[in-house]
This record gives sequence, structure tokens and C-alpha cells, in this order.
Amino acid sequence: MSPSQEGKGIPLGERIRRGIRRQIRFLEQRQEDDGTWPVHYGGPSFLLPLYVITAYICRRRLDPPVRDGMMRQFYDVQLEDGSVGLHFEARHGMMFTTVISYVALRLLGEAPDHPRITRMRAWIRRNGGPLYAASWGKFILCLLDLYDYRGVAPIPPELYLLPGWMPFHPKKLSGYVRIIYLPMSYFYAMRAHAPLDPLIRDLRKELYEQPFDSIRFENHRETRYAADNLVPEHPLLRWSLWSVRVAERFIPAWLRRKALARVNEHVLYEDEHSDYLRQAPVNALYNTLVHHFEGRKALVERSWEVLPRYLWDDGERVNMQGFTSTKLWDNVFFLQALHEAPGGDETKAMGRKAYDFVRDHQVTEELPDYHRYHRLPRKGGWTFSEKKNGWTITDCTAEAVKAILQREGQVQAPVTDENLRGAIRYLLYYQNHDGGWGSCDRVCGGSWLEKFNASNVFLDIMVDHSFAECTSSVLEALTRFRARYPDVMTAAIKRATSGGVRYLLETQRPDGSWEACWGICFTYGTSFVVQALAECGFGPDHPVMQKACRFLLEHQLPDGGWGEEPESCLERRYISTETGTVEQTAWSVLALQACGLGDGEPARRGIEFLLSAQQEDGDWPPQPMCGLFYRTTLIAYENYKRAFPLLALARALQEPDAVA
Repeated sequence: MSPSQEGKGIPLGERIRRGIRRQIRFLEQRQEDDGTWPVHYGGPSFLLPLYVITAYICRRRLDPPVRDGMMRQFYDVQLEDGSVGLHFEARHGMMFTTVISYVALRLLGEAPDHPRITRMRAWIRRNGGPLYAASWGKFILCLLDLYDYRGVAPIPPELYLLPGWMPFHPKKLSGYVRIIYLPMSYFYAMRAHAPLDPLIRDLRKELYEQPFDSIRFENHRETRYAADNLVPEHPLLRWSLWSVRVAERFIPAWLRRKALARVNEHVLYEDEHSDYLRQAPVNALYNTLVHHFEGRKALVERSWEVLPRYLWDDGERVNMQGFTSTKLWDNVFFLQALHEAPGGDETKAMGRKAYDFVRDHQVTEELPDYHRYHRLPRKGGWTFSEKKNGWTITDCTAEAVKAILQREGQVQAPVTDENLRGAIRYLLYYQNHDGGWGSCDRVCGGSWLEKFNASNVFLDIMVDHSFAECTSSVLEALTRFRARYPDVMTAAIKRATSGGVRYLLETQRPDGSWEACWGICFTYGTSFVVQALAECGFGPDHPVMQKACRFLLEHQLPDGGWGEEPESCLERRYISTETGTVEQTAWSVLALQACGLGDGEPARRGIEFLLSAQQEDGDWPPQPMCGLFYRTTLIAYENYKRAFPLLALARALQEPDAVA
């Protein structure tokens, strides 16, 4: 009998226990030997084309099964009108992603008269062609000599020679942006591009209605298709780009050589201290191309030993992921859920293996001379995926600390006290002046830098702002550490906690919610914040908690679940789905439980929704993507639908009145 068909006469508590047992069996069968549950981390449509383009420029042959799987992936996300959206669930096309997808398909060997290619090309031409692509799309096309660098925003490498105190120094930018603009500045300064070959000549004819050599690309730097202009350029940015183009005429050759040497030095540093994984896929590919254009054949080969790790092959399609994996991030949530779930030996065994993975992937070595390379201390932190990546992240570290503290006394080789204290020192260091925490950086530059966002398609990328969800994770970790070690860093933790709480109270929206950046959106943010405030001592009667609960209750759907549309993130207002989703229902139930409303009818209905959606094998069916990349691009966190419902069900059993 499937879970949704179980008799209504069975008490809710027993049905919850059955649901938990089903999921435990499911997880037990799928846990890998390294203690993780690997899943596909896909969503953005611009990653795979860049992989194909990089392989083509490097003359890297893709095996036929990989090539065919990539082609199926491209066609899988193509929309009915022939276009490709910014992410896999986009409802309308974007010139940026459609053009580079078209180019990638042709580079993979697809014929120009293939019906799907023909439809894609027709959409491109009908809507203005590459001249109307967002800036990132134009820049990628420059690498293949399918666009001219005169038509892109200048990225002078001389910025890396500026004194560090200057407001436009790259170290003032978010680490995610800085590490991508680094190789882009090299390409721009070198006007780097692949040799013009017959296929590139054909692509020029296919993409443009007029002869390529007759196009005045400099007149089209600000030309964009409407969907490629999610973040319109600020007038200050336009003025500054004009100024840079003028100033470039007077840069002496010796200064440019010095700047390029500095950029190369930074690229090599990033590669060597991430075991060539790099921070994320875009700079992994771009750094590889820097080595290619510099003629460093050995480093190109080293890069291609690692780059395939970003690919996900499901046996039919091959896609490029947003990281090499989500292993660390997923494991800390599974650990927390397994700790609270009732279970036998299988639960304990899974927990031990998952714990060992987390323990072994703490970054325990400091970067050498990190200030010179615009990095912050990393020792003591955890990354998103695996230790070798080297880019530690605040909420990954905080959630790892929470999981470790829960498992104290239950493992044979625990994280040492010194390493745990190192994690706390790391978290304390990364607190921002506003009291909150960002992701991989502290806020190093003013928020005014957002006026110089030239991406066209990503919001709030220039500075690693404080985020409600990251701050909440850190507050819970600090509070639990202080409870376990009351005499360790007491004053510092107390000050940090006070600042973090103040930040959350100041950022609550009038409707009672909090806005998140890395998940959709008000549901995700509110769930994390409410649980953190409860951990910090805020009771159910506190006005802030009551206001947050009213927000959640107002948005519960008739089916008992919760669901929020991705458009909420861009429009910055709650937009409800028609039916509930598993992850957002679990987040909402967890928040109600933290508010002391876990025994109420709304939470009960949310639990009923989760149980009714569960499959017989213990898993939940595929859900809409609920992860987010800079407010505009959806990304899949497939294990969210497993870890968060398991935790919500486990906590429901702790509410006797709710499960009677």
C-alpha cells in the first residue's frame, strides 16, 4: 500500500513512523561508500555551453557517449519556440543562453539543418541575434571570434595593480565575482580568441544576417533583448565604462604586461590551492583557457584531468553542475535529520559514515600569503562540496558545527576540540559590520558597488552581502557551541550573537517574513530565521515570532502545503504556487514547530501533506527547483526533498498532542 492510500484510522504518529522508516530504508540503499548521497546539482543553462566551448578551443575531444548525452541535455531544456532560458525551468528564452547553446550544439557536430537547430536559429535571428545578448553571452562569443571585444564592457587587468585601499580594487568585490572577472580581465586585455576556422566562419553566417566584418560592434555594447536585461545598467556604470575605454588608449605596454603578469600570478595561485578544482565551474573553465592561451600545455592537461568532475551523467543526458557536488552541504542536513529521527542500527551506521565525511573535509590548513591574493582566512571552515575546493563558506561551516555537536559522544573519531574551536574562530572572523554573515566573504566594499554590476542577468553580485539564511545558520551554531563550551570565547560569541540577532530583527519585512538569496525565497529565509531566533531564546509569544508565524499561516495552501514561485525572488514579493511543494512545506512546518505551533492544525496539515506526497519507496517525487543563484537563476538541490521532510517528521513525533 502506498503512503497516500494508508487508512485514515491509523494514528498520525504511527503513519509518521512508517514514513520515516520508509525514508531511512531509501537513504540506506543509496548512501555511497564515502558516506554521501550524490545528486545532480544542475539548473543554470549557461554552464554546459561554456564547457563545450572550452573543450573546442583547447582542441579537447569529447567521447561520443559524452557528446551525445550533452546534445540530449541541450534539447531537453529547449523551449517550444526554439529558445533556451536562463535555467532549466525558465518559461521564456534568453538571447544569452540560446546563442551559446546553439554554438555549443554546432561545435558538438550537430548539422545546421537539424529541425531543432533550425528552430533555435530562427528564434535567434527573429529577436536580434547575438548583438542582443547579455554581456556574459557576448563575452563568451568573443572567445570564439564570434563577437568583437569592442562590443563588450572593458575589464582592464590594471585594476589588480591599484592600491588595496582604492574603492574599485577587485578585492572589494564578492569572491564569487572577483574570481571570475580575474581571467576575464586577461581575455579582454589579450583580446584572446580561438583561430578562425571553417566552422567558426559558418557560425558567423548562421548567427548574423549581415556580414560579420561589416558589423560595428562598438555600437551594440548596450544592445540587449528584453529578457537579457534583468538588471539594467546604472548610469554611473555607463559613464565609468566610457571613461575606462578612453583611459585604455593611454595605458603603456609595460604597464599592461605588468598587470597581465599579476593576473596570471593570481590564476596560478587559485589553481594550485584548489587542486585545480577551482572555486566553481565558470572560473574553472576560464582559468583553463588562460593556461591554453598562455601556452602552458601541462597545466591545460592538469585542468582536463579535473574538469570532467563537474559533469553529471545520468545514463542518458550529460550536464555541467554548479559545483563538483553538493556532498558536504547535503551531508550536514542529513546528519541533523538522522540524529533526531527514530531508528535502529541502520540509522546509526548511516550517521557514522556521514559524520566521517564531514569530519574529514574540514579545511585545517591556512592559505599561504592569502592577503596578497585577496582571500580571507579559511582555516577551520568547511566548503560546499569537498575539502580540496578550498573555498570555505559560512553557512556550510555553521551547519557542520551543528551536526558535529549533535553527534558528540556517538562517534569513535570525533572532530577534535581544537578543530571545532577553529570553526568558531572562523565564523567570528567572517561577521559583517551590520551584524550579519555573508557566504564566502566578509563585506569588503560598499553596497554602492552594486551600481557597477555589468552582468545584466544576476542581482546583487558585486558584494557578498549579509544574508538572512547564512546569519541564521551561524547564530544556531554559535548558540549551541556556547551551551556546550560556556567558558570558551564567551565574550566574543556573546557579542557576535547579539549583533546577528540585531541584524535579523532589523531585516524582518513588514509582512513578517525574511528574504533569502540562496533559496526560494521568503519561505526559505523565514524558516531559517525563526529556527535561529528560537535557538537564541525567542519564545512563541515574542512579537517577532508571532508576526513570522502569521506570515506562514497566511500562505498555507488548501492542500495543506506551502509553495512559492521563483518569481518571488525577482519581484521581491511573495507569489504563491497553486499547490504545495515538498521542500517549502517542510521548511514551513519546521518554522511552526520552532515557534511552538507544532501541535496545531496548520502544522498537522503540513505533515499530512508530506506523508501523502511520499512514494512507496520512501522518496518524494521530483519537485520544482527551489535553490537560487543571485535571485535570478534556479538551481536544483535534490536532497532538500529528503533531508528537510525527514527532520520535520522527526520533530513532529516530539509533539505528543500533534500525533495522537
